[in-house]
Amino acid sequence: MRINANPPRGEKGDFRKLSVTVPPEVYEQLIRESMRRKIAGEPHQVLSALVREAVSDYLERLEQ
Repeated sequence: MRINANPPRGEKGDFRKLSVTVPPEVYEQLIRESMRRKIAGEPHQVLSALVREAVSDYLERLEQ
């Protein structure tokens, strides 16, 4: 089942807050991807959106 990890603003009311710590290398990769998207004018540039996408994609692959 495909989950929309990044619905439009105002449609995340039922989402649950999660705090995580990541290794510095992972953080740097997230920052680089965020900046790449910003420069390219792509959506979902914030770190939380990137993490939601990554987790959703990972869990979807597990179900296959």
